Amino acid sequence: MSDRWSVMLDELDRQRAELTRVGEAVARVTAHATSADKLVSVTVDARGLLVDLSIDPRAMRRYRAEQLSAQITTLVAEADQRLHHQRNQILSAAVQPSPDYADIREDHQS
Repeated sequence: MSDRWSVMLDELDRQRAELTRVGEAVARVTAHATSADKLVSVTVDARGLLVDLSIDPRAMRRYRAEQLSAQITTLVAEADQRLHHQRNQILSAAVQPSPDYADIREDHQS
């Protein structure tokens, strides 16, 4: 019985390390979006916050202020969607925990 507990505790330690790794990977994710004309680009961090904004000087001549504002808002939303997709890919690749309550109950009933 103690061997089974030892295996389960080792698995829990492995899973804890994997969760830490996944959490760190998710925290480092960034996403980028660029306008079709390549004049405006944005980058958002893991929380979806704008961390970089690049506006080509030609954009200032091409767009009115409200158009440029709308373009930036649209790009931030697009980058945020990419961020969610990347985060979901990372999380779906994570391993499901294997020892569960049923495993422990079986040990006690043996």
